[in-house]
Amino acid sequence: MAAPAAAASLAVAECAAPSRRYGVAGRTAVAFLAVAAGALTGCGHGNPSAPPRSAGSFTDGGVRASVTLERTAADEVRLTAELAPQSRGFHLYSLALPDGGVDGLGIPTRLNVSAPLSPAGPVSASARPYGLRLPELDVTLPVYPDGPVTLHLTARLADARATSTRVLLSYGACSSTAGCRPPVRNHPLVLPVPQA
Repeated sequence: MAAPAAAASLAVAECAAPSRRYGVAGRTAVAFLAVAAGALTGCGHGNPSAPPRSAGSFTDGGVRASVTLERTAADEVRLTAELAPQSRGFHLYSLALPDGGVDGLGIPTRLNVSAPLSPAGPVSASARPYGLRLPELDVTLPVYPDGPVTLHLTARLADARATSTRVLLSYGACSSTAGCRPPVRNHPLVLPVPQA
């Protein structure tokens, strides 16, 4: 099997000097492969000024969690975590929910990092929470609207030579009609530290 760069060169050569045996459909497919191979090898299709990144994901407690680390300075990393409930009609509890919940109810959403990263400020969320009133329990819980929520955190990098870090996520997904999924507390995700 040809290497991607060689395949791209071959595909470009085929497109530049099309043969009758391939026809229009064949030339179109070859041109598509040339562009795809170039994108995979970074040949002129990437953004050389884009900051280095790493990413990982997991699914737990009925939520798909996708985390991205982006190196924004020599000693700074920006974290983005998207928490997406896998079923319609499910919400996540707010960052504002106290650690123990309200009267023991609710699982607060949390994004934490470990060495060599440390928070440079508070975690923020893409959605605005609202008070979900549970009259049968005489309590109001801060939750995000149904659907995905994206969390943001800027962190300081203590050691520029560090190769990995651990991100911890906690959350609970609930529905007003279908109950709650099992809570997730401090689920670890080990990610490479993007190199500058």
